[in-house]
Amino acid sequence: MLILSIIIFAIAAALGVYLLSYVLAEKNTPKGVVMIHGGVAALGIISLIIYSFLYTTPLASLLIFILAALGGFFMFGWDILGHKVPKSMALGHGLIAVAGFILLLYFALSHF
Repeated sequence: MLILSIIIFAIAAALGVYLLSYVLAEKNTPKGVVMIHGGVAALGIISLIIYSFLYTTPLASLLIFILAALGGFFMFGWDILGHKVPKSMALGHGLIAVAGFILLLYFALSHF
């Protein structure tokens, strides 16, 4: 289950990098990709929550991913309303998510 979470978050990260390229180029983001990115990231958080019911919780990683998700919700609303997502917010969201991913990898490597 932990490996599945890592794979899911890696997919979400790849989609996020793709979306970030649009934000940095000041282009409109493809809404379908935005929705898929959010859904995949939410699935990753859900899989970590399920994992935490069965095994030791990667709590720091989970909390950081939830923090990144809150920023993602804000950016989603901003984007859907037709506003340009601030570059600093998109970069901050990505950096927070990367921190969560690194902590998740560290947790996984220290438990195998």
